[in-house]
Amino acid sequence: MIDIIPPNLPALLLGPIIYFFYRKSLNYLALATALLTFILTIKLEPGIYGGFKILGYEFLLKVDALSLFFAYVFSMFGFIGLLYALHVDDRIQITAGLMYMACAVGVAFAYDILSFYLFWEGLAIFAVLLIISARTKVAYFSSIRYILVHVISGLSLFLGILMLWIDYSIITLENYRELFGTIPYFLILLAFVINAAVPPLNAWLPDAYPNSTIYGSVFLCAFTTKSAVYALIRVFPGDMLLAIAGALMAFYGVIYAILENNPRRLLSYHTISQVGFMVCGAGLGSYEALNGASAHAFAHIIYEGLLFMSVGAIIYATGIERIHQLGGFVRKNPWITLYFFVGALSISGVPLTCGFVSKSITIHSASALHRPFEFLLMELASIGTFFNIVLRMGYHIFFGEEKPYTARPVPWNMHVAMIIASALCILIGLFPGIYYKFLPYPIHYEPYTYGHIVGMLALFSGVTVIFFFVRPLIAPKPKINLDTDWFYISISRVIYRFVVKVLEPFEYKYVGEFYKSLVDKLLANLRNTLFLFNDGLLISLNKEFPLRINSIPKKIANIFDGSLLKYLQIFIIAIIIFYLMSLISF
Repeated sequence: MIDIIPPNLPALLLGPIIYFFYRKSLNYLALATALLTFILTIKLEPGIYGGFKILGYEFLLKVDALSLFFAYVFSMFGFIGLLYALHVDDRIQITAGLMYMACAVGVAFAYDILSFYLFWEGLAIFAVLLIISARTKVAYFSSIRYILVHVISGLSLFLGILMLWIDYSIITLENYRELFGTIPYFLILLAFVINAAVPPLNAWLPDAYPNSTIYGSVFLCAFTTKSAVYALIRVFPGDMLLAIAGALMAFYGVIYAILENNPRRLLSYHTISQVGFMVCGAGLGSYEALNGASAHAFAHIIYEGLLFMSVGAIIYATGIERIHQLGGFVRKNPWITLYFFVGALSISGVPLTCGFVSKSITIHSASALHRPFEFLLMELASIGTFFNIVLRMGYHIFFGEEKPYTARPVPWNMHVAMIIASALCILIGLFPGIYYKFLPYPIHYEPYTYGHIVGMLALFSGVTVIFFFVRPLIAPKPKINLDTDWFYISISRVIYRFVVKVLEPFEYKYVGEFYKSLVDKLLANLRNTLFLFNDGLLISLNKEFPLRINSIPKKIANIFDGSLLKYLQIFIIAIIIFYLMSLISF
């Protein structure tokens, strides 16, 4: 008997039905299913639940403060994302979005390593469907790249949990810090940091998000990287390598975002930067830092989703996806402008927004733990985020020189989704005490102190002044920037040249001749065998077998030669045989 109904079970069951019997009206069923997932999550009580077995293996769910906190935001944003895409007539995007959310919720509650692995792989499958649903050539290649990268993540995770199962008899998802230095430890860690897009394993993210549909990007920014953050908090809290990597990641994403002209690619780099705060918090390992990573993951899903929705609405209205081709959009649609700046101020950590009460926890914990390197890089990343999104991106899209383009109306459901996300950004910022009650660990942090507020406002004011001095130098330019792609492309070129210039001639000259002689010998042996077969069996069948068949009637004729005495003898022998058989039967 199953102890509880898993919150994601309705989505997992209804998702395939929606796909195979799709009508546009079923978008409302998908939306209601996401809402049901959120309601079922709210009603869960802490504990470890099981009861569902296959071949003697029991699948387990663990409901605690950490899993609930992430499941709340996964299911909530699944509802917001499906509301944003409610007008779309596309079975792939609607079904994949619903199932993507279900897998993220499954990752949050999975306690046994097999179900965790299955949901982990489900994230990759449905992310690929969202990317390829754009039905463009570039989306196709992005989906192939996504598959290749996440196959490595999946295989690494599979090998790691297999070794845990065989060598250590561990079948549940726990804190694995005591296994530091072992092969499964690093295999599982590799899987998590790939999905978290930690540089230099990050190139898949800014490639995939902009090439999906505007609705797919909204889902993509929410689930895969934050599921990885949850896993790092759960399994590897306190790993100092993560703290350093996360701080570098936060700064790295900001630097590359400043160079971007594609708004969704720019936001993708800021996703890398913001996830860096969370990875750093997981690595710092204190309760405050882990709370900071969790709180920032929750807030990031809301405000980053709001930014992707706002940019998606601009692309929907104008058909333009280059910052240098936009300008003066505030006069086209002031509501989308409002939504965008709520998200922009939130991601920057401006007071009265969710980013201010979440991001600052991790920065404060780095200071409390006397980690100046991580503290400095995260502070610089916060300043760079304000500079890039609020000022550079906000100015050139909404208040810059107006370009000759038109803007069509945006569907009502997109507005409602962005209003909900905007309201959450503000409410969390206004009432951090309520927000903090849901955090997984005890917290005694107060974000609204005089020094913190004045310090942040002073920094942002100074950055604003600097922006207007350097604005002409950093205007968006129509080009594509490479980050770690450069390394992979360079290595691939070297490998290609080695294959073409060295291996291919060597293969033709030496290996090819060797295989040619080997094949010639094999063919000669096969030919001889066939000759023997032909000379032996086939000749025997063609000549000897007919002769033997022909001799049978002759032998029968010799027996029945007309002799009455011989017939009588055969008759008596037959009677004796039948008599003996009757005795045996009795």
